[in-house]
Amino acid sequence: MTMRRSDVLREQRGDDLSDTTLRVGARRARRRRSRRRAWVARPTTVVAVVCVVVLVLWMGLRVNQARAAYAGVTEEVATLQAYADDDFAALSSRDLAPIIFSLDELKRDVSRLQRAVTLPPGVHQIAKHLPWIGERYRAGHDMLNMVALLSEAGETTAQVSREMLATLEASGVSADGNSPVGTWLDVLTRHQAELEQVAAQVDQAQRIRARLDEAALPSAARNRLPTLDRVLERVGNVDDLLGPDLPAFRAALGGDRPVRYLVLFQNPAELRPSGGFPGTMGLITLEHGQLQDYRIFSAHELTQDYMRQRKERRPQPWPIQQYFPQDGFLLHDATWWADFPRGAAVTMEMYAETDWPPIDGIIAVQPAVVSDLLRITGPVMLSVDGEEREITAGNLYEEIERQRRLRRAGDLDATSHKELIALIGEELIERMKSGDRQLLARMAAALLPAAQRRDMQIYASDPAVQAMADRQGWSGRLIPDEGMPTLAVDFANMAINKASLAMQPRMTLTLQAPENGQRRATLDVVLEHLGTNDEDPLYGGFQRWWTEVLLPEGSGWIASDPSPLPDPEALNGGSYQIDLFPGQMGRIHMEFTMPDAPSLLLRRQPGLRTAEVTVVDARCQQSQQVSLTKDVRVDLAALCR
Repeated sequence: MTMRRSDVLREQRGDDLSDTTLRVGARRARRRRSRRRAWVARPTTVVAVVCVVVLVLWMGLRVNQARAAYAGVTEEVATLQAYADDDFAALSSRDLAPIIFSLDELKRDVSRLQRAVTLPPGVHQIAKHLPWIGERYRAGHDMLNMVALLSEAGETTAQVSREMLATLEASGVSADGNSPVGTWLDVLTRHQAELEQVAAQVDQAQRIRARLDEAALPSAARNRLPTLDRVLERVGNVDDLLGPDLPAFRAALGGDRPVRYLVLFQNPAELRPSGGFPGTMGLITLEHGQLQDYRIFSAHELTQDYMRQRKERRPQPWPIQQYFPQDGFLLHDATWWADFPRGAAVTMEMYAETDWPPIDGIIAVQPAVVSDLLRITGPVMLSVDGEEREITAGNLYEEIERQRRLRRAGDLDATSHKELIALIGEELIERMKSGDRQLLARMAAALLPAAQRRDMQIYASDPAVQAMADRQGWSGRLIPDEGMPTLAVDFANMAINKASLAMQPRMTLTLQAPENGQRRATLDVVLEHLGTNDEDPLYGGFQRWWTEVLLPEGSGWIASDPSPLPDPEALNGGSYQIDLFPGQMGRIHMEFTMPDAPSLLLRRQPGLRTAEVTVVDARCQQSQQVSLTKDVRVDLAALCR
């Protein structure tokens, strides 16, 4: 059928209208979908914007909190530094109140600062491991953790110290141990748990300091590290004493029952390996940390009683038998050996054969300790042979020897030097008994470094007390640290005179390159007699030096000049004899091998004139020179860096 033209045109227009309608509908559908997506997206966008705003506000708040807390920390640290510059021994119990307040404020400010700079838990863990940021984030938190631990430990210690000082001010150190207020030692005992916690906090702070990445800290924090290190060093010296060693420390001072010690006043002018001949001795009794009674006497009095009551004659050490043999091994010689606990144990065995009151230990004291105490108390005025004599820290030894010279010159009525020592000791003890808290604190503070440099050596029959003395470095062990290679050269003047102080020792240790875990070494010891022929021979005359060498464990002696003495008890480096007249020099040259080690301990002999030691690494000819005013640890690995 043929369609008319009008019908065709009409059909085409209908198709066009249909297409247009479809297109319009499609556009409308797209617009509707777009509007629906917009309505879905808008809440998400709003939430994101709100989160960003909240995060910014949170960070701003944390920054402001951190700034405020940091300002507080800085202020309290400055306050505490000002107190640190003060003499702590001069502080009273009242003086500690503002220190406790500052430490408490510091603890609070550090806690606020920690909260302000710590990210939420999940983010915190991520931030710790981010490149560059992580190491700085960790270092900052380590620093804050360390300060937090020390501030809390410091506050606890200050609170206990305040109570202890108040008790000391009330009861002193010589009152009745059963006083209603108790004693300073009783205060420590009551707070043992808190002090053990302090020790644990200090130990944790030291571990954090050891791993602290200093380079990752801001410069302001790095600048604080030297001060922090001084604090750690100071508290580290008494860390164990406040913690695990406190029960033994308490027992050593008569916390449970009265304890009695035999005190040996060593004379370095008659040098022995342990420090000097103890011509004067004393007995002291302690209870609850207080002095109950004392007595000072000549060593010969006790030795004579021992000789009358001894069960058998003991064999003498080889050097004594060789150079001045006597009627057996005598009590006043029993601390002969360089290892003080060995000789002290023998002394206690001999003492137990007498009818003297039982003792719990032995304490050896050098004149340097008495001089230190005189610097604190001030001069002592004594009436000696009708004349007022001023005894000072500087003239102590000269005044004692003055009495010996008078008697040598024929004045047999003059007070003996031993009687003068007793007078000085009694005066110092009486000053201590009547002294105020400040004087007592300073005297006590002087004894700690004296024990650590071996000018005071302690031995106790109680194994726990002796173990504490070993750990604290107070016992005078020949090898202070079993894990540390040790070199020791000990001297004894076998001539019967007082000339030991006129000998100056010098030593040079030269180490070759390591080979198969060993290093070949040479030790040169020079002894110089500083006396003259014009002096009294008692003080500047002939010297006969018995010299004993301890080499590090695992060492092997190769050769020496002179040859070793036939001493059956000699240490692994041998013993030697050097004779010196005034103005002469003597030498010992020794070759040996020693295990390769990163460090070496040079042991100081108490009573010996300060030895000068040079350690040389032959590989690079670099050296380190030290004065043995105390034990010195030499970093061998650093010599050729």
